[in-house]
Amino acid sequence: MSYDNRMGFNQEQSQKQTQQLSFEQQQSLQILQVVREDLGQMLLDMALENPLMKVEDTRHMLTIDPMDGVLATDSVTQNSLDYINPTPYDREDSHQAMISQLRDESRDSLQTFLLDQIMCYRQTRLRDLMVALLDELDEQGFLTQSHELLQEKLACTAIELVDAITLLQQLDPVGVASADLREYWMLQTENDDAAPNIAYIILESYFSELVHREFQLIADALEMSLAEVQEAVAYYQVLSRAPMALFSQGDAQFIEPDVYVRRTQAGFEASYNLKNLPEVTFDSAYFQELSEVENHELQEYIEAKKQEALAVMNSLKRREQTLLQVSQVMFNAQSGFFQSKGHQVEPLTMSQVAQACGFSPSTISRTIQGKYFYTDFGTFPFSQLINTAAIQTSDGASVSQHDIQQKIRDLIDQEDKRQPLSDQQLADLLKESGLPLARRTLSKYRQQLDIMPARQRKIK
Repeated sequence: MSYDNRMGFNQEQSQKQTQQLSFEQQQSLQILQVVREDLGQMLLDMALENPLMKVEDTRHMLTIDPMDGVLATDSVTQNSLDYINPTPYDREDSHQAMISQLRDESRDSLQTFLLDQIMCYRQTRLRDLMVALLDELDEQGFLTQSHELLQEKLACTAIELVDAITLLQQLDPVGVASADLREYWMLQTENDDAAPNIAYIILESYFSELVHREFQLIADALEMSLAEVQEAVAYYQVLSRAPMALFSQGDAQFIEPDVYVRRTQAGFEASYNLKNLPEVTFDSAYFQELSEVENHELQEYIEAKKQEALAVMNSLKRREQTLLQVSQVMFNAQSGFFQSKGHQVEPLTMSQVAQACGFSPSTISRTIQGKYFYTDFGTFPFSQLINTAAIQTSDGASVSQHDIQQKIRDLIDQEDKRQPLSDQQLADLLKESGLPLARRTLSKYRQQLDIMPARQRKIK
């Protein structure tokens, strides 16, 4: 048997151990973070470069039961790993049988999902502009038209347009209505606590150098090490490249959950969804066959490929174990979410989850990003259970973002409209009630409520 053609053998496979470890660590992180939808294609791509790794796509062999292929609810967010571009066969042909059985269900398109969020704002001119902008998004969820053209189409001022776009970009998925990939990545990075410190700066000031892979130039300009720049580059690889990634216009888009939630006497239990996932095995028979060939370079090559295949299998197992561990901690902390059918979310940060699991916050971020859990009242992204906007009251209790916004709304509703409260006055009143909130933070919450500043609320 000629092994050269089948193996694609070349001498570049002989690498230093340190390089192999670095590659394996990076690969393990990619497997941990990749979304369920793209995992199969990622493994198939790996198998193309490793003749000893067998990947069997088991999706077509499984029977769909009521727990599978659950539709995403109005809580869908987009933070998926755009590691590869799945082929039409992977996205359409392989899933067609499953999708056809679920057509009786319906889910919202990106536009409808955004509209539901927009309608939570008060009826204002800005809200109307946000609704109008939905029709101007391209097929990937970007807003690529010039501001001049949009002003003419929507009959609005430049300031009104910028305000409406800014509010739209703060909705889920974060970064919708971005002008281009650079702005979209900047918005994702800005909203990700796990992002490397220099990730935003590189996008803002050195995007051209980044595209041309001039990493040393960037490192020199920022007076950083090349390793720090490469860390940021690795981070960019796990960012979504289009707001529309988990949505499809016109057709139903189905989200398979990564984890099921079941209520037991002890509480809420997490179980991993193994159905429809590819099966990875090591081809021991072919390894044995090649082991009998007397060729030193070949023996080094197949041993390296054996270790790579085993590393992938171990990474898949760690992915399952890590997701289950993180899920269970989050489910225990958010029991009120399940008891209230999704209406109550307690204050919970990634740092708190990380401490309970014994992981770093960045590991928690990678674990839950783009992952979903199934409940008897819908399918939700894990990010729904994270409430990082909580603050401590003077007596040590935690207050959620929703509660803070409601207090701000109540104060404004009760104010004297002839002398409306400024942001600083509102912050002072909240502080007196035991909620220490900076004026800048309060301004952010007020804007999210679509409430105008004091000077625009004043009635003469």
